[in-house]
Amino acid sequence: MSVTARKVLRCPVCRSIEIYRAARGLYATLYHCRQCGYQGAFILECDEDAGSV
Repeated sequence: MSVTARKVLRCPVCRSIEIYRAARGLYATLYHCRQCGYQGAFILECDEDAGSV
């Protein structure tokens, strides 16, 4: 039986998981971090159990 780790989105600046999709464009999705205010298309997708780096 294979167990797959759940993926979470993280802010590339502060590593917070308080991130949401702000807008979706033709070529990219823009994200916004509630904690530090980051706005951009680059986002980290990590395993849920990876914790903070």
